[in-house]
This record gives sequence, structure tokens and C-alpha cells, in this order.
Amino acid sequence: MRRLALAALIAALAAACAPLPRPQVPPPPPVTGPGEEPQEQPPAGGPAPLRLDREPTIDVGLAWDLDSLAIAPLRPVRLQSVRDREGHHSDPIGEPFVVRMAGTSRAEVVRQGDRQAERLWAAYGPETTWVVDDGGRGMDEPAVSWNGRTWRGALKIMVNPRGKLTLAVRLPLETYLLGVVPGEIGGLTPDLLEAGRAQAIAARSYTLFYRGRRAAEGFDIYGTVEDQVYGPLESERPLATKCVEATRGLVALSDGQPIRANYCSTCGGITAGVTEAWPAEPLPYLASGRDRDRGGDWCAASPQFRWHEEWKPGELAANLERFAPRLQVALPPGGVGGIVDVRADARSRSGRVWRLVVTTTTGRIVVPAYALRQVLRRGGDANAILRSNLFKIDVRRDPASGRALAIVATGAGSGHGVGLCQTGALGMARAGRDAKAILAHYYRGAELKRLY
Repeated sequence: MRRLALAALIAALAAACAPLPRPQVPPPPPVTGPGEEPQEQPPAGGPAPLRLDREPTIDVGLAWDLDSLAIAPLRPVRLQSVRDREGHHSDPIGEPFVVRMAGTSRAEVVRQGDRQAERLWAAYGPETTWVVDDGGRGMDEPAVSWNGRTWRGALKIMVNPRGKLTLAVRLPLETYLLGVVPGEIGGLTPDLLEAGRAQAIAARSYTLFYRGRRAAEGFDIYGTVEDQVYGPLESERPLATKCVEATRGLVALSDGQPIRANYCSTCGGITAGVTEAWPAEPLPYLASGRDRDRGGDWCAASPQFRWHEEWKPGELAANLERFAPRLQVALPPGGVGGIVDVRADARSRSGRVWRLVVTTTTGRIVVPAYALRQVLRRGGDANAILRSNLFKIDVRRDPASGRALAIVATGAGSGHGVGLCQTGALGMARAGRDAKAILAHYYRGAELKRLY
């Protein structure tokens, strides 16, 4: 019955002709460093169509705020600083070495395990040290092992603004996608290749749209879920590689520019508009829409299609106390207090909770959409954020006293719901839809063009 009720709610809200008035929601807190909730702001740029005369490179952040990192060359490498890119560089290094902080704004390179800590190279805070192949092989060839994995490209090591080490990698865009597509779309079979091709085009478009987004950190984008998951050579898969190669240079465009190709795991039967997930301007290709045909919802096969969560009142209160202030969600002067009631005060066009009001013994707590998943968390697991904002919520009460016994949510989907639904794309591929049709469904009005 819960599943039917939620499906009815989604259908009713999807049929609405106009969105709800947009409540006044404060913006997310500012980002102070990697690992914080990212602000969703598009990069600056003019309206002129993007033109590329060659395949671009991308700098991907792998790790940050480290005191040291160990590198194992697969073959001899050299170290070069930005200052010395055209001149002096280190002698070839073939043995494992460690880069470590040596003061507040300086790093040094020493032999791994060397008791005398023989210094092989010194790098200074404002500069970047590159680890490059001594034989002059291309950036798409793997040259080093870090963190027990093999990485393609040229490593980029920096002392970041917080006085710690940052590790990034520079590599061609298509090579980067070899490590992105399998981690994002998951395992592919021959009948799912069109979904893989759609994912490759979406990831390529996303990368070009957000290129330079993390410039303050010294790279373009994170290699994590904060942007796109990027994996080492060991994570690459033959079928995903075929999808990247088959779509080389294909980008989804709007007005000549790469689209903001957001995507999520499971939309739950209806996608969200971009303004439902982030404080952003509306985009015609990221509008809410039903994710189904006459046979049913495209993502119905997902284990996240429908879900159920419960919290004890004390557990929900503890989550609010711990996580709300981090997201600039105000608590009553007397603290959270005891949970009295929880209700969805406003919903977005797609039916997602736009504003949640928690009434407690000390006052009211208003949780806006941007903070909801991070503040509520999963029942029984405060380390996991709530799967989506698409849910119904109620309070189970003691029949005699009316006291809250549990807070119950019945929901749909996983992720922000904006753009391409990955399990929906897989469902469309199973039904015989090709990549072009999949992308046209999720990014309405965008055009595909090969840019290089």
C-alpha cells in the first residue's frame, strides 16, 4: 500500500501544470575546502559556441590535505617544477619515493624507507611539481602507482592553500573518461551498450561544462562523487572503453555550449528540474519530466526505486543537532529538544520535498531542500545521507498519549534526480532505445555534435 500511495503522489504532482511558488531558501554554505558540500555554480563564460581544434586535457583531483604520499614508478620518471618546466629537472627516479611536507609551505621528495631521508628533490609551496615519464611517453600511458593502484597521466603535486599536499593527475579527456564511465554507469553487458554510450556523452559534456570548476584547488574537477568518480587503470572495463571510443568527441550542446549534464542513480519515476536541487537558474534541458513509457517506469528495476526509512525520535533529534548547523539550518535557541511533529511544508514540481518543518519541544526547525538529505541521514546510519528528496513522511504515535514513537519516510529514487537517470538509461537500452534517444529523453532540446 505504501508503494501505491507514493506512486499516486508522484503521478498527481507530475500532472500539475505549474510549479509551486519558489520559497525563499538560503544558499548553501560557502565551500572552504575539498570534502565540503560543493556549490553548484556554472563556470563563467560567454555565449559563443565552444570550438576545439584538438582533444583537451583535464586535471583531476585525486587526494588533498595530505601530510605525505608515496609514489612507486612503473618505469623511470623525472620530477619537474613549474618554474623549471623548460629547463632543470630531476635525475631519473626508478625506485619508490615519498613526497612529504617539510615545513608550513614546502615539500620535499625522499627515498621511501631511507633512514637517512636522502632528499631527491625539493618543491616549494607556490609551485607545482610534476611526475612525468622519463621516456617521453604520452600522458595516456600509466607511469606510476599510488595508493596501491596504477594511474594514467602526469601526476601533479602541490602544496595547497591549507599548507597540505594535493595530488592531481593531468590526462587527455578521452583517457579520463575510460576511468569515469565504468564507475558511474556500473557493469555493462552487450545489450546495455547504448546506455554506456549515453553515459560517456553525458560525462564528456559534464566535464567540459565544469572544466576549471575547482581552480582554487589547483585542478579542474574532483575525481570523487562531488564531481565524477574517476578510477585507476584497474577500474577500466572493456565494454565501457568501447562506449567511450565509439562516442569520441561527441558532446551534448545547448546554444553551442556543453550542457550542464547532471545525472543521478535513480530518479524514482520522475526527474527533477535543476532548480529543485541547487540554487541555479532554470535550464530548458534540465526540466522535470516523467521517466516512463506505456510499459512503466524506466528505472523500476532499481533496488532504490522505492525505499523505506524509520528514525527513533532521539535519533532524528541527534542528526539535527549534529548536521543542521553545518548546513546553516537554524536550531531553536534552546537546542533541538524532543521531536513533536515532522511534515513536508512545501513540495517542488516533481513532488520532492522542498521544505521540511520539524516541530520540537523548543521550537520549529525549517530544513530547506538543499540540506535535507545531509541533515536527515539514513535511519540507523548517520554516516549515509538520505537517498533522495522524493518521499512522504509521517509520525507514528502512541495511541494513548499521542507521543511520537517513530518518524517514517516512504521514498523513491536515489540521488538528486536531475538529468540522466542511470538506471532509467539502462532500462531504455534494454528496450532497444539508442544513445541518442536516451539523451533526448533526459536532456530535452540538447543537440549532439562531434567537437574533435
